[in-house]
Amino acid sequence: MTTDRRTVLKGIGAASAVGLAGVGSVHGQAEYPSDDIRYIIPFGEGGGTDVYGRQMIPLVDEHENFSGVNIAIENLEGAASLRGTGEMMFAEPDGYTVAAFNPPSTPVSEMVNPQPFDLEDVTGLCGYATTQFIIVANPAYEIEGYEDLMDRYEDGELEIFSGKERGGVDHVMALLMQELHGFGWDRYVGYPGSGPAVQATIANEVPAAISTDTAAEAAVEGGDVDPVVSLVGDGSAVFPDLETVTDLGYENIDFISELTRGIFAPPGTPDQVEEVWSEAVEDVLQTDEMQEWSEETGNPIDFKTGDEVEAAVVDSYEIIPENVDLEMIRGEAT
Repeated sequence: MTTDRRTVLKGIGAASAVGLAGVGSVHGQAEYPSDDIRYIIPFGEGGGTDVYGRQMIPLVDEHENFSGVNIAIENLEGAASLRGTGEMMFAEPDGYTVAAFNPPSTPVSEMVNPQPFDLEDVTGLCGYATTQFIIVANPAYEIEGYEDLMDRYEDGELEIFSGKERGGVDHVMALLMQELHGFGWDRYVGYPGSGPAVQATIANEVPAAISTDTAAEAAVEGGDVDPVVSLVGDGSAVFPDLETVTDLGYENIDFISELTRGIFAPPGTPDQVEEVWSEAVEDVLQTDEMQEWSEETGNPIDFKTGDEVEAAVVDSYEIIPENVDLEMIRGEAT
């Protein structure tokens, strides 16, 4: 019996489809990934998310899971991280547009400035670190701790306080410190990320700013800014000897001052995409290169599953409204 060429090709195609079905096919397409990927960082260059991304993503791109494709890092800042996050949320759920953001930071921004997407529906791919917030100051002021900083503002010597954009998590923390700690700053100036806020402090555009500890690490090492206080009760992993607000007897704000760094994809992204990213990132975090970088820079690494980073987003929407007057924040943000 003879078999025509069309029948043979049809059989080969069916066998190939079966072979690919269990190893990353997305929406009936070819094995994932088969095309270049956008990795959106919704903050400015030099911030903690950018620092981690530029160290980690080139190594992820070299992982066998991403063989033959390019992961392009794209800083898409604005609207307290909502511009870049929105770009990801409205993208096709095929794994070719992902974004790195850090609950509760971006969820706080969305609660203050509601968007036409439901961030609680985001797909978590994995997480790679936990980060704490601190306050830094320009060395010219010779600030000697949190209480000295607050005294300088109370006396009128200092007026401007800073951090990321108005309506974002830094602004909310600044308002909470005003209310809970009696921190009497007069005017808040926002920047598109911790990196730019630290640079503004170095340039003395502002005397002091909230920053992630990771974004401030190089500037502190270089003597360009002084670390003032950790805003997390358990302290900073980057600056373990830095005094905390709770050490001084002030109210704990850990529910907002510690970030879970995660990588996310649009709602409805298939499980295979999470599996590919999760495996690659977990492997990369265990490499000598990442471990040595973490030890040398003080930037901690901490793998989390997609479910864990999704839970961090959902938890933000439960915890923040219980502790923050969002209506008041919205009024202050305008």
